[in-house]
Amino acid sequence: MKKCVAIVGRPNVGKSTLFNRMLKARRAIVADTPGVTRDRIFADLKIDDRECLLVDTGGLVFGTEDELQKDVGRQTRAAVAEADIIILLLDGQSGVCAEDGELARYLRRSGKPILWVVNKCESPRVVESSVDFYSLGMEEIFHVSAEHGEGIVTLKEALVKFLPETDAVTDEKSTDAIIRISVVGKPNVGKSSLLNYLCGSERLTTSGRPGTTVDSVQISLVHEHLGQPQEYLFLDTAGLRRKARVHEKVESLSNVSTIRAIDFANIVVLMIDATDGITDQDLQISALAHEKGKAVIYAFNKTDLFLTDRRKLLAELKEDLAYRLTGIRQPVVMELSVKDGKGLQKFFPTLKSVFDVYSRRIGTGELNRWLAEVVTTHQHPLIHRRPLKFYFITQARSAPPTFIFFVNKVKGIKATYVRYLENRIIDHFGFYGVPVKIFFRARESRGKRK
Repeated sequence: MKKCVAIVGRPNVGKSTLFNRMLKARRAIVADTPGVTRDRIFADLKIDDRECLLVDTGGLVFGTEDELQKDVGRQTRAAVAEADIIILLLDGQSGVCAEDGELARYLRRSGKPILWVVNKCESPRVVESSVDFYSLGMEEIFHVSAEHGEGIVTLKEALVKFLPETDAVTDEKSTDAIIRISVVGKPNVGKSSLLNYLCGSERLTTSGRPGTTVDSVQISLVHEHLGQPQEYLFLDTAGLRRKARVHEKVESLSNVSTIRAIDFANIVVLMIDATDGITDQDLQISALAHEKGKAVIYAFNKTDLFLTDRRKLLAELKEDLAYRLTGIRQPVVMELSVKDGKGLQKFFPTLKSVFDVYSRRIGTGELNRWLAEVVTTHQHPLIHRRPLKFYFITQARSAPPTFIFFVNKVKGIKATYVRYLENRIIDHFGFYGVPVKIFFRARESRGKRK
């Protein structure tokens, strides 16, 4: 599992600038919840063959009475609690201040590795005066200018020593025989109750598996499918939250455990409180899972609380879900009452069915016969007075199903036609409930190559 690296510091020391500089560009972020002044921002960072989850936090100030700053502080403390490695960013131009000392003492108590980084070191004078920061008790200081990119390579070289190799990160995922499941959702929707129910079943073999980080809990369950044992590996995100001691009323994308859980899984079971309906946070988690190419099962729990008009209310929920989702046709929905054990007899068959679709491969011959039919039925408009020619299609990978179209021209392909092709692939080959990704690659015709 990826290590989590949090950038922490006082306000206006350049944390966001360093965040963007380490990513090499202002690239799309993994998650950005409303209220950028107080919420954490996440992105995947790759350094050579190592990967981590980089977190940008708001400025941390102790003893403030300002309500907004208190919110920032809560978010930053949560980031520190969930992080594996901390980058403490200091302001070289303003020098050492009392707040830096408080922050250094607070971070030391976490017992986590700390990289001490002095920013705004554009001039030799600032570098020379930065020796005052040694009074905070660190052994090594890294001098950077996040604005101009100076010292970033050295900082990354120091950071990479704390990160496992990519093979080690993905080693737990190496076997196709195991289906990896993460159960996510807001607090109190029944995630822990579902896992406890599954573990308590006499038909299941259960054993605890330590994760690759000290705060993860993996649970192996074996269930028979058509007479054959199938192993499922669940990530207990409730265990992650307990270990991190994150006390927030709402679990959204600003929770590192949710992002880690989605990274871990083949299939994400998004539990939704049927009595609350579908919230924006549910849709945010769904969108992130879809963006990362994960299959999602939408589990409406607490359906036992619908005392009247149960069928009507559930039909309205499903209709609302289908309307508000983007990129998923015919989402897979389960109706559960974990408390009463209702609907759970279909849980494992649904997991297996979705995984079979998610990991399905289509032969190249079958794909190209399908392609000839769909482009004849509906042709792309001319691009600069030239037709868009499709040479062939191939499936690059499964889980998620990913297809590459080889064409004469990539620039100018309309988004509406991309959606048309996606929908036709889904309908023809039955990729319902899973994300389908398609890409285009330019290739000259054979006559021109000669």
